[in-house]
Amino acid sequence: MNINKKEDGIKFPCCAEKHLKQCFKKEGGRLTGPRKIIIDFFHKEKGHFTAEEVFEKLKKSYPGMGIATVYRNLSVLSSLGILNRFDFGEGKTKYELSENHEGAKNHHHHLICGICGKIKEYDDFMEEEKNFFDKIEKILSVRHNFYIKEHSLYFKGICYDCQKTQRRKNENMRTCGR
Repeated sequence: MNINKKEDGIKFPCCAEKHLKQCFKKEGGRLTGPRKIIIDFFHKEKGHFTAEEVFEKLKKSYPGMGIATVYRNLSVLSSLGILNRFDFGEGKTKYELSENHEGAKNHHHHLICGICGKIKEYDDFMEEEKNFFDKIEKILSVRHNFYIKEHSLYFKGICYDCQKTQRRKNENMRTCGR
């Protein structure tokens, strides 16, 4: 697993390496060094990251890991359900640890600021949303003869900090005579 590592021992705080090896074996793949490193990164960092962000954060500790390796393994890990893959409409795919993966946060949805790109997770209304989406999924499945495996919900808007910044800009424009 070397990848020219500077850091000792990958630890999986909430899942056994044996379990991961079985998961990969079942899918016809292997639990390689780069995959272990990336999984461990998502366990430690918690959040939503692009491939470039993952690469930037790992390259100091693992100088032998290239950007192509990161892209390729993020794709594999998301296809196995270990990572969730999101396209929030900003032109860059983001990844987070899947709630189906042992130890990850429970199901949640996202609020995305269209100005700064900040992502806020929420799980306030999960029971209500679950009942609502279960009903919609059943109707859509029957109506369109389509098996729905999962859904993703996010709201785009403007976060509190960006709202404050915009208000200040608007106030400054009024005082400048515009």
